[in-house]
Amino acid sequence: MLTNLRILRESKGLTQTQLAQIVGVSQQSIQKYETSEVEPDIEILKRLADAFDVSVDFLIDHQICGEEPRFPITRSEFTLVEHFRRIDPESRKVILNLLKILPDKKGRP
Repeated sequence: MLTNLRILRESKGLTQTQLAQIVGVSQQSIQKYETSEVEPDIEILKRLADAFDVSVDFLIDHQICGEEPRFPITRSEFTLVEHFRRIDPESRKVILNLLKILPDKKGRP
């Protein structure tokens, strides 16, 4: 069921024990979720989704394929997209132009 759990956990550099502490379950529970021995209840699914900033749907449905997994947009990114879609086309152009000149994480425009 949670085919992405191990990949997500490792991508964040978390051990099973660390994730267990974040979510409020035992390390053994995380291991069983990752191996599909046990399925978490909805409350644990919500906590896991929050821990990785993904939707519950992504945890249970989405298959990550290939060498470099591609992750869904985060909730905050989704909110930005929602706001962006509500503004007029001319304002969108202005925002896109601003984004082009903002520096990236390495300080390059």
